Amino acid sequence: MGIFDIFKKKEKSLLDEVYESTVALYRAIGKAKDIAPTEKMSNEEILSISKEVMSAFKQAGIKKGEHIPGGYLMSIAMKFFAVYEQFGLEFYNKHLEYEIANYYENGLREAYQVNLLQMGEN
Repeated sequence: MGIFDIFKKKEKSLLDEVYESTVALYRAIGKAKDIAPTEKMSNEEILSISKEVMSAFKQAGIKKGEHIPGGYLMSIAMKFFAVYEQFGLEFYNKHLEYEIANYYENGLREAYQVNLLQMGEN
C-alpha cells in the first residue's frame, strides 16, 4: 500500500449512514424481542426487504387514498423479515403479493397497525 492509497478509500455518503442506521435499528429491535432479523440475514437483505415491503404498502396506500404511517411500514417490514427467514424468497414474494391484495380488499390488518418506533414503550 502506497502513501497515497489512503485517499482512494471511498468516503461514506449520507445515504450509506442512513442505511447502516436502518439496519442497526432493525437488528437491535430483533435482538431485543428475539425475532427476525437475525444474523441469518445480511445487511443487504434487510435493506432490500425493508425497501420493497415499505414501498409496496406505501404505494398501495396512495392508490387507496390512504396514508400508512412510517412507523407502521417499519413494523410491517419486521413481520416480513420473519417470513423471509422462515420460508425463503419465493414464499416471501408470494406472501407480499397476497398481503398487498388483502390490504386492497380489506384494509390494513390490525396486526400491521403498530408503530415500530413505539414498540418498546409498552
